[in-house]
Amino acid sequence: MALRGDPKKPTPRLIGKTRDAGDPRIARVCADLRFGQELGEGIRRIFDEMNLAGLADPDYTQTSGSVRLTLSFQAVDRELEQRLPEGARDILRVIRDAERVSTGDVVAATGESRPIVLRHLRALRDEGLIDWVGQSPRDPRAYWKRRIE
Repeated sequence: MALRGDPKKPTPRLIGKTRDAGDPRIARVCADLRFGQELGEGIRRIFDEMNLAGLADPDYTQTSGSVRLTLSFQAVDRELEQRLPEGARDILRVIRDAERVSTGDVVAATGESRPIVLRHLRALRDEGLIDWVGQSPRDPRAYWKRRIE
């Protein structure tokens, strides 16, 4: 199975093509939240239901001993996502969670190279999702923050 980015984090389009281990606790929570109808419906159904509801894709992490699925209540603009480069959403999540981060912090958090991170940050800035705060281009205290409107 060819994955982009983190090998333990399959993309939604690959979920349906692979056989992933399920966790009945995750299925129960999703059934209680009405994102699924029965136990055992699978991770793919959860991704589909979250997508239909206009919410962000769940954060899915699978290791040899566990599965973690984090559901988000954040509404998503699918047209905007299509315009952004792959990986930009992960960077936006890092910025949202930390409130303000340096470019180096984003590089460390994502594991991507600095030029790729800078390209994603510029794309997010151009879309009006984040702002750069600093005195000069080489300001060591400069940081990125999410634009609140």
